[in-house]
Amino acid sequence: MFSSLNDYIDQLLEAICVVDKDGRFLQLSAGCERLFGYKIEELLGRSMLELLHPDDRERTLQAARDIMAGAHKTDFENRYIRKDGEIVHIQWSARWIPEQQVRIAVARDITKHKMMLNHLQKIAFYDSLTGLPNRELFLDRLQQAIARSRREHLTNAALIALMFIDLDKFKTINDSYGHQAGDQALVSVAQRLQHSVRETDTVARLGGDEFVILLDGADACAKAEQIAEKILHELANPLQFGADRCLVSASIGIAYYLDLSQNAAEFLHQADIAMYQAKNAGGQRFRIAH
Repeated sequence: MFSSLNDYIDQLLEAICVVDKDGRFLQLSAGCERLFGYKIEELLGRSMLELLHPDDRERTLQAARDIMAGAHKTDFENRYIRKDGEIVHIQWSARWIPEQQVRIAVARDITKHKMMLNHLQKIAFYDSLTGLPNRELFLDRLQQAIARSRREHLTNAALIALMFIDLDKFKTINDSYGHQAGDQALVSVAQRLQHSVRETDTVARLGGDEFVILLDGADACAKAEQIAEKILHELANPLQFGADRCLVSASIGIAYYLDLSQNAAEFLHQADIAMYQAKNAGGQRFRIAH
């Protein structure tokens, strides 16, 4: 049996700590050493905020204020930076003891759980070849953008532009150089598309040699044609397959979200039709849906 309560606490997988109203460590279990990578004597008297990931500072301070106001937090999550520089994800259960003016908190390391969730999300929502969002994630973002556009719609002004991109004669690359070269070409195209857009835009791969770009915001329509021209220019640079150089071009269809009754599938279809108009006109160009 354990000789004391402290011995028992030190054997727990969770870390237990007591901090004052300013967040300074007053008492820690041995689990805190495993969690933060510091010896207990290095932590005593030190502020938790010194170890906190800077991006989580404000919401952690708000959570501390809520706890001291009487809230009992049971599943608050944030990140800390260990002594070795690694980031640890922690789930906290904490409460305020007004008589002693201290917070008592139980911390659980959920880093592996977070990594597994991130891995599963990547498999579910990102294209394994290019790393771009896949059809499911793109449609979710498109539906959110449509809902936002319906709320904020301005007279005769669209807040969303959609670009449907299909590579011209892509099958010849697979036939001439093999499927590995075809995969390399798709990765290169994905990178060039990302270089052509703004950080706020979404580039996604629907499948095969089909890509889409979602431009969202007040200047989406004003920028769409400019971005389409930039994409065509980027793709004009030949791809290198060993000693061979190969040109990849694309047909681009652009649609603007002006009809608020359209759903995501109808809006996407409108851009698809414009893309086929560009392809039927010879490819390596864009067309705007009307």
